[in-house]
Amino acid sequence: MLSDELIQFLNSKNYFLLKKEVDGKLNSILYSVQKSILEAWNSKDDWNLPGEVSRVARKINKGNNYKGFPYQVFDFPSILQEKDIFSFRVIVWYGNLFSVNLIISDKFIPLFENRLDQFCKRETYLLKSQKVWETDTSDLDRLLISEESLGEVLSYFQKNNSIRLFRLFKMNQINDINRLTVECFNDWFAK
Repeated sequence: MLSDELIQFLNSKNYFLLKKEVDGKLNSILYSVQKSILEAWNSKDDWNLPGEVSRVARKINKGNNYKGFPYQVFDFPSILQEKDIFSFRVIVWYGNLFSVNLIISDKFIPLFENRLDQFCKRETYLLKSQKVWETDTSDLDRLLISEESLGEVLSYFQKNNSIRLFRLFKMNQINDINRLTVECFNDWFAK
């Protein structure tokens, strides 16, 4: 049996119209972010990116129920093969946060292993878990990458075949997602 409050919710079109509007605007913003990444990438020749990574933007994926909340996500640039993974991933998890992530495995780990100092800027974290695709990191062990933690980060890189580095942002920063994402791209991949 539905309560009066739930019936009132179902009867109101405002929530559904507002969600549709947010979905559409956010989707457009995320495609714009991909365009800005590509513009930054094309602005110079020397990047610390795998040579085989494509410059073709990817589809924005949407879902309505990650732990009860909608999300939108893209992997660009990326190489998503069975064993070798390189993904610059942006996730917007409604009602929670958005994050910019670097997910790498196997042959792409050495590309960053000797350049860990470039991740010391602006609160970049290492996820100390093999659940590298998990959006919600609140219950997982993470380590802030800093000058003091570089030894521990290097040790983790050397012992694991899947790595995730990330920056977390509060939803009240969403209007800055373009700038924040391009900053991550530049901080992490510029030579």
